Amino acid sequence: MEMTLLEKHLVNRESKGRHNFELLRQRLNEIGRERIHHVLELGCGVGYVSVFLAKAYKMRVIGIDFDTEQIRRARSLHREGELLRFQALEASRLAFSDASFDLVVSQNVFHHIAGWQRVVQEVGRVLRDGGYFIWLDLAFPSLVKKLLQPWSKTHGIYTFEEVRKELQKDGLIQLFYERIRRGLFAHHHLILQKATNSV
Repeated sequence: MEMTLLEKHLVNRESKGRHNFELLRQRLNEIGRERIHHVLELGCGVGYVSVFLAKAYKMRVIGIDFDTEQIRRARSLHREGELLRFQALEASRLAFSDASFDLVVSQNVFHHIAGWQRVVQEVGRVLRDGGYFIWLDLAFPSLVKKLLQPWSKTHGIYTFEEVRKELQKDGLIQLFYERIRRGLFAHHHLILQKATNSV
């Protein structure tokens, strides 16, 4: 889904990026960052998180975003190189081989994607066995979901339990969970690991 100018302004703030860096730093310390070499960031926006992972941890990072303008801005702000690339792609149709990544990161992306279930399938496909998925996003209580249903053709509107079940169905095992209260709705932070020999 194409974001409005206001949404782009909100998601591309450096202060938001710094908050996301800290959350990622904590999660990477927990799972052991020495096992992570190839990373895919979904919905990278103008690239702050991708750059952070490439610079701070020397990981090879590909940041993708559906919005070509966001990718153009990311490339103008940050130099691409051996450790960092940006690509305009839909998260529901990833142009990568199976088992390409040790880590996939998605921070506040799913609620922008009506067909988020397909994104979960793609994450499961491109993660290597034993690879990690770090997911942070808001979710809606059942009653609020019913009220917002008319917007479900352009946005991802789901309960947390729906997301959790979809992740499990695609062979992603929950290792960590934290509920974060921000604004009107709770955000949920997960670390998941792809089961060995999952289908």
